[in-house]
Amino acid sequence: MTQTQTFSIQSIFSAIGQYDRYAIFNFLRGSAAFETYGGTVYGYIIYLPSERARLKQEMEAGNTSSDDGTIFLDGALQDKEKNQRLLTKGFLSTDIASINIMDLGPIKNQYDETNVKEIPNTINIDFHPEFLSGEKMLLHVFRLKLKEGIPLIPDEVRRYYGLQLLLEPEQVTDENKVNILTDPATGKYYDDVLITILSSFVEADREGSPFRYALNNALSNRRKTRVAYICRHLGIALKHIDKLRIENIGAWQELMTLVYRFEPETLTCWGWTHHVYWDFERFIHIYLRHYKKFLINESSKGQGTGFLYTIKNIRRIINIVLDANKVAIEERLKAGKGFHLQNDKGHYFNGNYYSIKIDPDGRLMQFHPQDNA
Repeated sequence: MTQTQTFSIQSIFSAIGQYDRYAIFNFLRGSAAFETYGGTVYGYIIYLPSERARLKQEMEAGNTSSDDGTIFLDGALQDKEKNQRLLTKGFLSTDIASINIMDLGPIKNQYDETNVKEIPNTINIDFHPEFLSGEKMLLHVFRLKLKEGIPLIPDEVRRYYGLQLLLEPEQVTDENKVNILTDPATGKYYDDVLITILSSFVEADREGSPFRYALNNALSNRRKTRVAYICRHLGIALKHIDKLRIENIGAWQELMTLVYRFEPETLTCWGWTHHVYWDFERFIHIYLRHYKKFLINESSKGQGTGFLYTIKNIRRIINIVLDANKVAIEERLKAGKGFHLQNDKGHYFNGNYYSIKIDPDGRLMQFHPQDNA
């Protein structure tokens, strides 16, 4: 029986796909989609970057084509196997009987958005831990991770033993002190170990603390090391950092805050058997090369495709993309291999495709939005 085509890939893109609208698809009884998925599926349409660019170009050129084609869906069904099939096999537009749309907010084309975005469907909660021991809580978290078989990254190992040295010194052996906490180049504790320990003493005795000088010295050493890396990474001299302070004090203050305060961390945790993490070098690469609010004109490296989010939300975006690709990432890391998505395989979220590269040891090497052509 010949079916009258009601929906085409062009009409669906024009009304739904370009705006990333949540849609409910009802299938024609007897169609291949009906036999595979049942009467109804729902979720967000997924496009490859090249497909989205082509459909957008056709629409802007006034192309009135009405083609049949495959629709891929990020399904929200209870049946995980059907969701996976919707994502990989999809269904034909000619199998659709009707479409209902659910808009949770104003309709907006996030793909073409150039201003700073907010992550949809998130709530900010202010947390004030004044009545908690942050050090004890962090030590407890590290122990929970180890108990669950989640390995600590190298920087976390030092923080773990540094916290033990602070809270439970009898648990730290001389071997731990020499092999983990001591920098072989200097014969002294690593600066980040001193920062972990001394920050607590200074906080407890804010006025005239005898530990403040040692803490400031450790922070200063770390700042010099990190600023030197920034200069090498951007191909600039220290004078250009000083110039930024004069020309854009806000950007300079934000940069220095990150230089002083950033701590390497695991980006994945509960539910993961292999960690993905970033250290200062990889974090600052993302910040320097892809954060639109920061740019030093003298840099010989230029700036890559910029995030349309604040620093806080960039961190959230990374977790969203990691969680969406958890199974594939874990499989690669388990096999001792790295993980890489780019170009047409880039992960789509809220109007942008993202490239990601992870080393075999779980270190996040690259993460940035692709250019929306």
